[in-house]
Amino acid sequence: MDRQQIGLKLALDTLGLPFSLATFDDRLILQKAASIIQTAGVELGYHFHWYLRGPYSSSLTRDAFAVAAELGEGRDESNGCRLDETSQQRLQRLRGLFDEQDRHSLASKLELLGSVLYLLRHRQIAGSDVAELRRILFAYGKDFSEAEINAGLEELNEYGLCEIGQPREANC
Repeated sequence: MDRQQIGLKLALDTLGLPFSLATFDDRLILQKAASIIQTAGVELGYHFHWYLRGPYSSSLTRDAFAVAAELGEGRDESNGCRLDETSQQRLQRLRGLFDEQDRHSLASKLELLGSVLYLLRHRQIAGSDVAELRRILFAYGKDFSEAEINAGLEELNEYGLCEIGQPREANC
């Protein structure tokens, strides 16, 4: 594993997320979690663009499969490594955001949160206009209700990722 791959593995470990690529939901969780992690100010070094299910990084996908292959061979070069203290603290504050036990529910939740953050961060929408967010998400093939989007904005705010609808300038 290179340093970036080790950082990814350590970040997911800190959040209590298993490093799994076995299902589509697992891969979706990994992509959206990494996007959210970076928005929170933990720089993993991945560039995200919009894809079918929201923010996506092809280099993250390559790294994730490389890490999974090494872990599958019983090797874990992240053992004995640590993230810097600031990154650890930021990730610890986010842990509750990822506590959903059902993998499919977690994937759906992170798809919503990651997509909303991406749209806000890239200034595709200003403010907390839930109806406009829903319209844009629907145009991208996402049928989240206004209630789900509003709850997502409130949760993002609760975890300090956005003031209701307004991305934190330091992170977005």
